[in-house]
Amino acid sequence: MITSVRLRNYKSIANCAVDLKPLTIVVGPNGAGKSNFLDGLSFTAEALRYSVDHAMRERGGIDEVRRRDGERLGGFAIRIDLRFADATGWYEFEICGTGRGRYVVRREECVVRSDYRELCGNFRVYDGSTATSSISKPPPTVGRDRLY
Repeated sequence: MITSVRLRNYKSIANCAVDLKPLTIVVGPNGAGKSNFLDGLSFTAEALRYSVDHAMRERGGIDEVRRRDGERLGGFAIRIDLRFADATGWYEFEICGTGRGRYVVRREECVVRSDYRELCGNFRVYDGSTATSSISKPPPTVGRDRLY
């Protein structure tokens, strides 16, 4: 189960952290960011299932996804905290613009711990290079524009 979602500089959302329960209803006035919050979840699902490029194209590119805050090459980050039967964990990534509609996956991390606080698995990728991984035979990192 997803227990919380954090978005930073995603579309109209500067920064938000939302704790989720088995039934969570998102309400608020028009223009509050409800649709953009849900789209952050959809973006993550599409980027993992297909590719970051696919998720970006569906939304009109990096310039339409990252928050317009005046920072020309800014980026956005999404973190999802998870609860499993006997473990907890989180998955997070940060994507930054590089100019002319291009982007890179600056950082991607995933950590899972058992309820006894033992590390079950993890990986950390920075600028396209695997920094750490508990996967015995990790796949090669395929580029700075892809998720691990």
